Amino acid sequence: MKTTVALLLALTIAPAAAQADSASATKAQAALQAAQQAEAAHQAAAAAAHAKQAADAANAAQLAEAQVQAAIQLRRLEDQTGGATETYADLQAQQQQAANALKQNEAALAALLPVMQRISAQPAATLLANPARPQDSVRGIIIMQGIAADIQRRATAVQAQTQAVTHLLTMMTDQQKLLLAAVADQQKAEDALTAQIAAAKAAETAEADTEAKENAAAIAANANVRDLAAMVAKITNANNTATPANPSAKPSIADNAPVAGHIIQTFGATTLAGPATGITYNAAPGARVVAPCSGPVQFADTFQSYGELVILDCGQSNLFVLSGMAKLDVSAGQRVARGQPVGEMASFDPKNPAKQPQLYVELRQNGTPVNPNSR
Repeated sequence: MKTTVALLLALTIAPAAAQADSASATKAQAALQAAQQAEAAHQAAAAAAHAKQAADAANAAQLAEAQVQAAIQLRRLEDQTGGATETYADLQAQQQQAANALKQNEAALAALLPVMQRISAQPAATLLANPARPQDSVRGIIIMQGIAADIQRRATAVQAQTQAVTHLLTMMTDQQKLLLAAVADQQKAEDALTAQIAAAKAAETAEADTEAKENAAAIAANANVRDLAAMVAKITNANNTATPANPSAKPSIADNAPVAGHIIQTFGATTLAGPATGITYNAAPGARVVAPCSGPVQFADTFQSYGELVILDCGQSNLFVLSGMAKLDVSAGQRVARGQPVGEMASFDPKNPAKQPQLYVELRQNGTPVNPNSR
């Protein structure tokens, strides 16, 4: 009886166990297939991210080069605006000088004319009003003749100065028209470049978002088939093998100024605070400031009394500092090409057309200021 029961139990349990093993094998096979699919998805995502990264790098290089070329074209217009501004300032100074001379001569005539008018109207009465010896009267007549000659000279000068002032005012009006036309042309080019920079920033933002999503998807797909630490190490190694920022020894602006304008204070010039540690430019109103070297932007923001300030890493412990801008085109962490716009000077002021904004440029090598205008 016991043998019969055991045999019946064995016959009952054996098929159940076989069915359980079969179900486990099916689940394991399904899990393996899922893992393989996840691995394939990760490989595809990694390949797509690598291709997108290469395309983004090529696009960024093209955008930077386009901005460099646009800035070169814009520099010609900025030079015209700067020259027109300086010419207007010179005319304004000449007009003021002529006006001051005219005012002095007019004041002198105003004091002399009443006396001469009285003498001219009643010469005998004027002379008899103060009886004197004949020789004194002759001397008085000679003095009066000298005064009359001086009045004539001043009247002629007043007439010439009046004509000069009128001529200068006409020239200033014509020059102001040229200046306003130059400013208008420059503004059009500025707007086009601003739109290009905005489009480049938008493209970079969109690419960064896409890259972030692809990286997140790659990590999620790889979670069950790859070791996260190995992937982080791989990314770190890839970053460590990147190309250095700039292999050159010491950057210089000797050939290409970072802004349209001219130097008004050289490196080492005497100032109230001691020798100047940088160079100061009188810039064209609204001029774009371009990068003097290629490299990453370390700082880009308002800084104390320096206005908008940019610090650019040129490699090998060389840092360029540019300050005095009214607007920035770059942000910290962004990499720029040499000649690419980084900011904009204060725009043209119709109420003060002769005013030129100032850009300060400083080069620090291993933390020590050096002349940025020397090789």
